[in-house]
Amino acid sequence: MKQLFMGVALVGLLGSGAALAADKPAGLQGSHGQSQLSAQASSMLPLCASCHGLEGVSTEGMYPNLAGQKVEYLVKQLQQFKSRERNDPIMSPMAEPLSPEMVNELAAYFASLK
Repeated sequence: MKQLFMGVALVGLLGSGAALAADKPAGLQGSHGQSQLSAQASSMLPLCASCHGLEGVSTEGMYPNLAGQKVEYLVKQLQQFKSRERNDPIMSPMAEPLSPEMVNELAAYFASLK
């Protein structure tokens, strides 16, 4: 039963990633319609959501909620993970490929969620 659940969850995650990375995305809307993401930032959202939740609320205690955090705080954290000033085995590799524009877009997206 556990394997079935994990398989369904994986298919759902992969399916949402394919939909988010479509050639002509309409732009993702935050839960309150306050933010739109470029195709590049949209393609990263499934990775963020896998730990932090699509709405920025984590279901796992070890991952922080991002919804409603200040943009400046989220940008600073991503920049520090990217530069490894704040080195984390999970977040540093996730942040390394992010351009400054993507960092700003993702931070604005999660900050817009309440």
